[in-house]
Amino acid sequence: MKKLLLGFLLFTTVNLFGQNNKLDLFCCQWIQYGYKSHNDTIVKLINEDCSKKKCEFSKDGKYIEDMYCIISKGYWAFNEDSTKVGFKLTEFMGKKIGDKSTIKFFNQLIIKLTKDTLIYGNEGTYGNERVYGHDDWYFIRKK
Repeated sequence: MKKLLLGFLLFTTVNLFGQNNKLDLFCCQWIQYGYKSHNDTIVKLINEDCSKKKCEFSKDGKYIEDMYCIISKGYWAFNEDSTKVGFKLTEFMGKKIGDKSTIKFFNQLIIKLTKDTLIYGNEGTYGNERVYGHDDWYFIRKK
């Protein structure tokens, strides 16, 4: 019984540490450097600065995005097991477009998250056969 309890406590501690670590890794400023469509085999680099998505994720759930030199704001959240991210935009080009309601769709799959790299895939189904896939976005941490 003691081994079972010790195992449970160890698992819970490691799991909580992992969640906090993922939050710490995720919450910062990121700059997109490339993308790969669901049917591509190589990453396409983005050279023009205004075309690079720049985003900032805060630990309080706030989100700011600059893409094509257009600023959007909103909220973000992990799904239950922190493998996906969902967004809710509340402001676009300085105009309110929504409120902070519950994020219902978590379709950004976290493919890689390290101290200097974020890769997430926008999940979807494609073509007449509705084949599952994701378009991947590649980011580096802003220093």
